[in-house]
Amino acid sequence: MSSQTSHPFTWRHVLTLAWLSMMAAPWAWGTHLVGGDFHYVHLGGDEYSIVLTVYRDCSPANTNGTGFDAFAAVGMWDGTGTIGPEDVITMTLSQTNVSTVPVEMGNPCGTPPPELCIEKAVYTTTVELPSNPYGWDLVYQRCCRNPTIVNLENFGGGENAGMSLEVHIPGTDVLDDDNSSPAFQELPPVALCSNLPFVWDHSALDPDGDDLVYSLCPPQQGGDPNNAQPNPPTTPPYVDVPYVAGFSWDDPMTADPSLSIDPNTGELTCTPTMPGQYAIGICVEEYRDGVLLSMVRRDFQFNVTTCEPTEIVLEADAVPFAAGGLVNLVPYEDALGLPAVLEYPNGETFPMAAWLANNDMAVTVDGETMVVDAVVMEGCNDARFTIERPESESDMTDTTYLTLTGSAVQGLDFDENFYEVVMAAGETSSDITLGLEDDGFEEGVEHLRIECNYVNACDQLSSTVARVVLVDPIPIVPFPAPLSCLEDDGSQTLGYEDISGYGPFMYEWDGDPWGNATQAPGAWTTQFDSTFSFVDGSGQLAFETLVDLSITDQCGKTLLHTIPVLHPVATETALCPSEAIEFPAENDGIPVADVLYNGVSILNNPDSGVPLLANATPEGDHWVLDGLEALATSVSWYEPLSLVDTCGFVTEAMVRVRNCDIPNVFTPDDLGGNNSFRIRGLSNLEGTRLVVLNRYGVEVWSDQTTSNAQSELVWNGRHPNGDRVADGHYQWVLMRPDGQRKHGSLHVFRSP
Repeated sequence: MSSQTSHPFTWRHVLTLAWLSMMAAPWAWGTHLVGGDFHYVHLGGDEYSIVLTVYRDCSPANTNGTGFDAFAAVGMWDGTGTIGPEDVITMTLSQTNVSTVPVEMGNPCGTPPPELCIEKAVYTTTVELPSNPYGWDLVYQRCCRNPTIVNLENFGGGENAGMSLEVHIPGTDVLDDDNSSPAFQELPPVALCSNLPFVWDHSALDPDGDDLVYSLCPPQQGGDPNNAQPNPPTTPPYVDVPYVAGFSWDDPMTADPSLSIDPNTGELTCTPTMPGQYAIGICVEEYRDGVLLSMVRRDFQFNVTTCEPTEIVLEADAVPFAAGGLVNLVPYEDALGLPAVLEYPNGETFPMAAWLANNDMAVTVDGETMVVDAVVMEGCNDARFTIERPESESDMTDTTYLTLTGSAVQGLDFDENFYEVVMAAGETSSDITLGLEDDGFEEGVEHLRIECNYVNACDQLSSTVARVVLVDPIPIVPFPAPLSCLEDDGSQTLGYEDISGYGPFMYEWDGDPWGNATQAPGAWTTQFDSTFSFVDGSGQLAFETLVDLSITDQCGKTLLHTIPVLHPVATETALCPSEAIEFPAENDGIPVADVLYNGVSILNNPDSGVPLLANATPEGDHWVLDGLEALATSVSWYEPLSLVDTCGFVTEAMVRVRNCDIPNVFTPDDLGGNNSFRIRGLSNLEGTRLVVLNRYGVEVWSDQTTSNAQSELVWNGRHPNGDRVADGHYQWVLMRPDGQRKHGSLHVFRSP
């Protein structure tokens, strides 16, 4: 274009272009070109904003991984001469102007292959173009198209044709006013489904309100493998791409009906019948007062593919209830104390640990082998199902009914209203839940098969199935640690080796609430202990203490577990010579190490020198007490009896061996002395009866022992109604349950 030197480019600019051309070299040998289009906006005066859009294949078909050029070389031609280096605009690409073209189908009934990928790069710049009679042609050329295009002939060593894009700015010969070119509004359709109708809005917008006419048109060649981006580009006219036999620019793809475009609206329609990649040209011409001003050509590769029907998706998952005040239910895989195998009283089991490790494993439930999508626990968590439908059908209201089968019973095991999915207009997904409750029955393990059948807008059936296992709640089972020994100060450590159930748990231990569920997962535990004191303020040991642990699981169910802490504690007693009684101790069945009387061991030792004998049976290294026996003695004893437990802790109580002779006189005058008549030595003789008769043989009083621990019967000298008997002579009779009888005389005497 030697006759034109008015635009502001210099030789320094030409040197810059040469350097950038070397930077673009890695793209030169690629076969990735998908298409492009060109438009401009008049900014006023001689200034124009020009926009070049180039599309490339970013799928695996682009085997060289070819990217976009760092710049685009755009030639400016005023209709005379050639385009020289000084007539080239360098449009540098910003990475922010590179984006992926959404894979729109033009039909809601198909799903494209997942590997399909198209990217676009938008090159923009502003340039001053002085007016002239012809105007200006802006030209961009690039090679090469994908070799997999089926409707073009190859040329130049196996490469498909390149691409020439041009747009015309009208000159003063046809227009004195400003003009901006039309611009296509929608991105081109990336994929078309074979054997499915295709409809696409391919309209453009003209800023000046000019009349637009649409048509199919031939894509044009430009560039070759040896000169991938001509710089400078060649001048018009350009050669149309060569179509193979059976195809042409106005019938560019295998379709029935053929591809066509509405000249007034720009709407593209066809039904492709053969998968493949097709090069297609779409032109929009602008007219003002019947005069053609410019034309914008979109060159693009249409991908026709075999599409799968759009599918509805049904996903199942276990979700929490708001149970027991625990805000967040811990998922099974993070739970604490969950048994490896869930076991139930009816003999049914579920391999929980194995299923958590591999959700795709086949399990057998109710005699049927299946792959399970979710496991839910009655009264604890629920199953949520998310139904998803295609975005293309989101403007419709749908009600889809579920088919429910399995051993779980609707209305008993799950909500009777669980049977339909409603999708409101504007929604692409809907959540529904089973609605589980703990029905209190021991069903063990049940299952439910949920099938969802969906007919889309294209009358295609999509079916999906989810399977859920329903299990009864898992009982909380604590495992206490063996009790430790009492320390010298009366303290003792209690604890738990493990707790089985659905944890982490909340605890209340010794009146102190705490728990795993409020702590970080690293602090969760089912093993803990604490030290308790079992002596009172006076230092006396409690023979029995109940320590409660309240355990609340993830389902909000609470178990109160009690650890009874029992200690053998000596108790005070009295017995007669030759009398044998139960051992005077609380918890005398707990093994002990020794029994001392006044510091002398009397454990199975009749020769101890003291009048007591502790009878015991060996149990391991220790002894279980059988009883206490008073030996024959004429002397009363009153000494401390010491009970030594297996940890060496000692409790003491006073034990008296007394004179048990039966008196023949007593003075029930409450003035001191012998105020009661008593017969001792009746231990282990429950039912022994004592009767007192007056001198006429009439019964005035009687009583009997009511337990083996009752060692005596006592008369206070009164009638059963509380009146005092008269002084005088009486007879007593003692009748033992072993058949022995004793009797004697008794004189009641009161002080004057």
